[in-house]
Amino acid sequence: MFDGYCRQIMQPNRVMYNKSDLECGFPRQDFQLQGLQCSLYKCNQYTQSCILYLHGYNGSRLEAVQYAPLACKNDFDFCSFDFQAAGQSLGDFVTFGLKEEENIAVVVRHLKEKYLHVILWGRSMGATTALMYTQKNENIKCLVLDSPFLVLEDVVINLIKLKLHTPDIINKGLYLLIRRSIAKLFQFQINKVQLPLNLNITCPMLLLSSKQDSLIPQYHFDTIFKGYQGLKRQVVLQCNHNEQRSSEIVQTIIAFIQAMTPQTRFSPTKFPNRLLGDLDEEKYIATGIKIKQKIMRNQSVSSHNKNSAQIQKEKALMQLSNLK
Repeated sequence: MFDGYCRQIMQPNRVMYNKSDLECGFPRQDFQLQGLQCSLYKCNQYTQSCILYLHGYNGSRLEAVQYAPLACKNDFDFCSFDFQAAGQSLGDFVTFGLKEEENIAVVVRHLKEKYLHVILWGRSMGATTALMYTQKNENIKCLVLDSPFLVLEDVVINLIKLKLHTPDIINKGLYLLIRRSIAKLFQFQINKVQLPLNLNITCPMLLLSSKQDSLIPQYHFDTIFKGYQGLKRQVVLQCNHNEQRSSEIVQTIIAFIQAMTPQTRFSPTKFPNRLLGDLDEEKYIATGIKIKQKIMRNQSVSSHNKNSAQIQKEKALMQLSNLK
């Protein structure tokens, strides 16, 4: 019975879904990379930026479908995939970020052949894995981290507490038994899953955390935020770990990504044989600015709808700038 509980931790039930469940109203391309099942949603513009969504423990790429439309409407392509041993991807068991970091590397390598900028947006285990990856790689434009954990041990102890309602001294003893059993069954050391206190990452980061999170202790969020080296912002949520994110929160996330990612476009007829990743970043951005300035000089006053959309965007960015 005890081994069975350990197997549940390492081999959670996979989310079952059909390909039709992945539809969101925008064109979708499904593809496979080394046993990982992936989906790419295309916006209606030619874009140099792609958001890569990383689902949480016991999740799948189905988790990302609710976010894809808003990302695409704001001229970002949006990609998601099933981590190993999740959804429809291959794999025997989850590793809470250690092997999943390699999954990210495979997908990012593929996306960088097509996009100049890749943004990582992770939830829970996906957020922690995003930090693991970006700690070792400098090819990410910015990070959105929704409820990352610092040390897996605390998460497992809280899982035991929520399931059995036992005191902490018993929970810690049970954790040691679980750790030994998992090491024996899967040759995997769960105590090795932890982030460094000082994160050597310089790209911009938005951290979403909640004091009402019953699974991840508050000090995890505080330590990650304090130890982060780059530009950082924090949004404090009023919800538990697995609660759905509101439309306002999702809009704030997209506004942050917009503010941190230059959105310039190119014409496919002008660069017929080139991928976005082949363009020189500085020259491309400068060219985009010149084109935009020329358009602004020649265009008449924008329509009421465009003005309204701009006001909403500026309002969102103003709210974002006030976050602490």
